[in-house]
Amino acid sequence: MRSMTAYAHVTRKKDSQSLQLIIRSLNFKYLDVSIHNLNIHNIILEEKIKKEIRKRIHRGKVEVFIFSKEPAANQVFIDEKITSQYISQIKRLARKHNLKPNIDISDILHLPHATYWEEKKEKDQSLILPALREAMSKLIAFKEKQGSEIKRQITKNLKELRRHIHQIKKNKPKVYQTENGKGDIDEEVSLMSFYTKELEKKINAKNLATKGKALDFLTQEILRELNAASSKTKAKRVAALIVEAKNYLDRIREQAQNVE
Repeated sequence: MRSMTAYAHVTRKKDSQSLQLIIRSLNFKYLDVSIHNLNIHNIILEEKIKKEIRKRIHRGKVEVFIFSKEPAANQVFIDEKITSQYISQIKRLARKHNLKPNIDISDILHLPHATYWEEKKEKDQSLILPALREAMSKLIAFKEKQGSEIKRQITKNLKELRRHIHQIKKNKPKVYQTENGKGDIDEEVSLMSFYTKELEKKINAKNLATKGKALDFLTQEILRELNAASSKTKAKRVAALIVEAKNYLDRIREQAQNVE
């Protein structure tokens, strides 16, 4: 069993490049993956990341944050159009005032916008996918550790739920034919017992398939039968037991909300 809420962090370095990758997983009914801080042009890489995640996670909102520090290669350029304008205007001004145009190229290059530089990022994406796979392994280990605690809590509350259902069965009043089946909760109790057994099977299943949706469905069905029994019975002892059973079922449902 895996928890849906989890967190993992990985740092990788290669030469002068460093990468920090963070994954967090939150409760969500379906699988929703989003990638943050990745260049908009890296659509193919983004799809590769999502594919890796979908292989190993089946449910929850998964967010990946990528922080990369890369070496910058600066290139300097001379704007020939602007420098030509500077030179022609200096010559025109010299002629106007009858001066010699003593033009030094170094002086021209120090004028505004005569030169400019561009920063080129040397992007190395080879760090991202290995870092993602390492982070995924950490995330799943976190999920399974949290899942073990959730399983323990669900099992504890399921035991109490089954005990209360057994008491409901034991204390339900006899219904005579003259009452036309009114107050008869045999079917509801039988279905409760069946669904709780199925719930126990799902909880203890050893395969790693997603269990959250199945737990959601089974707890809804048990609640339906408890409500139906509650509306039929007039016995105070049974009504009280149903209320207590609902209390334990609510705890299971709440815990199941965080199961992948």
